[in-house]
Amino acid sequence: MRPPSWDDLVGHPGYQPHGDRRAAYETHGTSLVRYVARRTAKTRLLLPLRDLLAPGDSPSGGLVPGRSADALALFGLYCAAAAVSFGRGYRQPTFDPTGTEITELDRETGAAIVSRLEGRGPGSRLRLAVRAGLDGVGTLVGREEIVGTTVGLHGLGMPAPSVFEFVADPMLGEWSARATGTITTELAIGLGTRVRGHGSLDLVDSVGCRGTVRLRRDASVEVLVFDTDGTRVRARRSIVEAE
Repeated sequence: MRPPSWDDLVGHPGYQPHGDRRAAYETHGTSLVRYVARRTAKTRLLLPLRDLLAPGDSPSGGLVPGRSADALALFGLYCAAAAVSFGRGYRQPTFDPTGTEITELDRETGAAIVSRLEGRGPGSRLRLAVRAGLDGVGTLVGREEIVGTTVGLHGLGMPAPSVFEFVADPMLGEWSARATGTITTELAIGLGTRVRGHGSLDLVDSVGCRGTVRLRRDASVEVLVFDTDGTRVRARRSIVEAE
């Protein structure tokens, strides 16, 4: 019998507060570096990894079969949620000098999140990094480069090639995961400005599981992960809830 998956363990929606209340916390009156930290402060999504990665009853004490794929799917969901905001666009964050570093505590889990503007490139390119430590679960490091602004039928887009890396707490064993791809933050101009995102990330973990997470403009996330034996873990979830 397959153990409970992340889809069973994670509540709906993926984090609180949600929708416009969440957007107000993330975007109103913040600088770019603080915005990245607050956007990352959804580490409640990672809490089920404590159960999924707990050593099994086998003599080796390793992962229970199937749980690595579930853990990778959960990690992919978190990365999609942490990469963007959804809701009413209250105010564009102000820009920070290069080297600015800000620490923010996740109000739900107490995780310390440190974000930093690492540098600037040609044009309007910005390189940002973020680190989040969750006791008893693990450490996440994210890097992104905002490569500019695009104008299209859906609004103003800011594509950001991104990398997320996670290393489990040593008490949970040797497990790590990586997500790479491009997530675009988009300002939709209509009856009031709204912020949203879309894009995809490729997933891989240290066991050999692989997958993809796709984020759509309607805030739905589709995750598809293949376990090492070819078994599929597939799920669709909204990361926000209608007001």
